[in-house]
Amino acid sequence: MKQPQTLSPPFLETLEPMLNESIYHFLTEFHNGRTDFSELTSIFFRLIQSMTDPPLEFIWFYSAITFQTLNSTAVTDSQRLFLSVNDLFHSLVSFRHRSHNNNCFKSVSVVAPVLYSLVNFKFDVSRLKNEIVGLADAIVGHIIMCCSNNNSIGLVGEEVGAGWVGLVPIWIADQVRRNEGRVDGFKLFFPLSSEDMRRGIVGDCGMRYLAAVVMVEAFLFRLCLMFDSGVARVDFDKDVKSCAAQIIQGFKKNTPFLVMLFKLLLEPSLPVGELLAAPDELILRRLLYDVALDFGPFLSCDTSLDDAQYKEIVILWLFVANSALQFASENGDHVGVNCYLNAFSASQLPQQIILWVTGVTSVKPTVPDISSPKDIIGWLLVLEQQGFKICDHNISELQENALKYSSMAAKVNGVKDGHESQTMVEDAPVSINGRRKRNSTGFWEVQKQIKVIKCCHENLGDEGFCGKTEVVGNSVSDQEMVDMVR
Repeated sequence: MKQPQTLSPPFLETLEPMLNESIYHFLTEFHNGRTDFSELTSIFFRLIQSMTDPPLEFIWFYSAITFQTLNSTAVTDSQRLFLSVNDLFHSLVSFRHRSHNNNCFKSVSVVAPVLYSLVNFKFDVSRLKNEIVGLADAIVGHIIMCCSNNNSIGLVGEEVGAGWVGLVPIWIADQVRRNEGRVDGFKLFFPLSSEDMRRGIVGDCGMRYLAAVVMVEAFLFRLCLMFDSGVARVDFDKDVKSCAAQIIQGFKKNTPFLVMLFKLLLEPSLPVGELLAAPDELILRRLLYDVALDFGPFLSCDTSLDDAQYKEIVILWLFVANSALQFASENGDHVGVNCYLNAFSASQLPQQIILWVTGVTSVKPTVPDISSPKDIIGWLLVLEQQGFKICDHNISELQENALKYSSMAAKVNGVKDGHESQTMVEDAPVSINGRRKRNSTGFWEVQKQIKVIKCCHENLGDEGFCGKTEVVGNSVSDQEMVDMVR
């Protein structure tokens, strides 16, 4: 029996024209109404079986045409459709066991189509809640297992390139046909991603970045499933924060995940509009602020990050802390403000930031009051204007975005004293069947966006940080809250 071969870069290059031509052939025939691609499936099955470590592009193409063929007819039964998505997950992750290389980032990235399917297909959640939760847990468990190898997480899977983007049109081909081309390709395929995250994908982002996007989506999807559970509010808050903390602990070895997560908390809303109504999104945001602030003390003693990564994440955490205080203040949450201030002080990160600054300047600057993140951010802004920089982040740009997002978020009348409000976001998207209506662009604009092959375009036109820090000292007045965060 012929042994599977490891692909060398030159040999892989000889296969790329075949893959590109196959993508073009599939898209042409699919949009012409063809549903049987068994011959193409057979060819790529044999090709992948001959490889010890098949590239992501080949895994996705084979899996996509198989999945589209099986679901080419109008499938209206939720149980049958879910089973096909569940089979897709097990098929995709099985390639990890065949590889001799522990390419953790590819092993994480490979499940992106499963998350796309779970969000975009209209499952009967009332009938399939346990099954969907089980699959979400399996996805999270798979990712944590991939991240558990300390030796490979920072080394293996760093290859640069975004050839996989040419496979996105195949995964969304049924949606394109159903909507007559009026879809936003990247937003459709990554439904729980922000615009900023998708901008990073457009370039040659590399597998590590793609893996982080998938991790953020898996994280948000699992937490969204915890809503409408019928659990009492106190227990619900505790359960969501505990789940979020455990997932972060398992995912945090991929630094871009933490960067993306913290940046999401600086935006006016979380990208969960497909799954949660606006009041629930605000509740999730509040709970994630709780978790992020409680994460500070553990971040201060984390030795797994290199110096540049550590500084990047700490500065983002500083802005998240400020955003959390502003969120609590604007919603009249006195308890939340006190908890956040105490968590901020207990983290030791403010002192760490000051040490970074004083350690790189010959002239010792005046040390600010470190009782609130607003004071340190203002201090860093002044120092940046004087030419001092402690990390790759542009502090003034972060502050500008924070002010812009704060202005946008001010339209939201949200959580009051820990209880959800019934007031919706102003000018919210139209809701169709409980789902937000997407903005639409033409299919060929999607092709341009993801840089699909030219011929196709032309011819087809730790569990310990899950509770709030105890309130100590005097409570904070309304005016004091406002002063602290503005």
